[in-house]
This record gives sequence, structure tokens and C-alpha cells, in this order.
Amino acid sequence: MDICNHGDARDAAKAFETLYKRHKDFVIRVALRFVPDNDSALDVLQETFTYLLRKFPPTGPGLTLTASLTSLLYPVARNSALTLRRKSDRFPHSDDVLPDDLPTSPNDGPSDIPALLRGLPDERREVLMLRFVDDLSLRDIATALDIPLGTVKSRLHLALKTLRESPEARKLLSP
Repeated sequence: MDICNHGDARDAAKAFETLYKRHKDFVIRVALRFVPDNDSALDVLQETFTYLLRKFPPTGPGLTLTASLTSLLYPVARNSALTLRRKSDRFPHSDDVLPDDLPTSPNDGPSDIPALLRGLPDERREVLMLRFVDDLSLRDIATALDIPLGTVKSRLHLALKTLRESPEARKLLSP
């Protein structure tokens, strides 16, 4: 991060490009949990990295991270996606995707996993997705959601407990 804060314009541009390449898939994955299509997810990607670019000098104050960059990008992407969804709700679509629908490949058979996850309370599902889909540490999740670490642990524990006790989950795991 030091290059983007103190390097020349060319070094800052290279640093930004590296960050973009490294984190664009994460931002799109987060966006697709909240917006109905890939075009909207790309809008969220643009909005998120525009926000990040505004942090770079000479116009911005620079970046000082106390956790991983994904902890900064997650709330920006989430809020951008929710704002975009609220705006698009004024013009309903017939083929909307529900939040947290997991993308499946064309070779995958039918899956009840998205339905199973939708059965979880929003805050537990969000922590579960950040931990196991996005591979964020518990501390990074706490930072991204601006909640205490103990709350993250509790929500994750309760989400896993609910899934373990679910008859639907048992059906998915049985041969």
C-alpha cells in the first residue's frame, strides 16, 4: 500500500491495477449476492473501484489498512449493490435473482443449497458466506461488517448449527 500512498503517479496506477486484478472477482461475487444480473454486478464493480480510486493520492488521503483489503471492499460493494437494487426495484424484473443465490455451472444438477441458505437469517447467512465462500478470517469479517468478533463467532456458530440440524441438509449429505 505504500506505493499507492507515496509513489509517483505511474507507480500508483500500477498499484491500483494490481489491486483491481487481485480483487475484482471478489467484488463481483459479493455483488451477485445482492443484484439480479451480471450487468448490475459490473456496475457495482465499477462503483467499488471508483470509491477505492478516490482514496489514492493526489486527490485522496491514501490508504491505511488495519485488516485485509477485502474488509474495506466488502461493505463498499455490498452498499453499492443494495443501492443499485433499491433503484432497480422501482422497475421490477421478472427474472430477478434472490440475494445469495449461488451461481451454478451448467453441468451441475439441481441443488437445494441456495434454498437452504435462504432459510438462514440474513446476518447469519452473510457471515457464513463471507467465511466459507469468500474465505475471510473471522477478524476480517468483524471489520467488514463493523461488528464485534464475538458476534461474528456467534452468528457463524448458529448458522452452522442450524444447517447441521436441518433435515434438508441431511438429505443433501446422504448418498
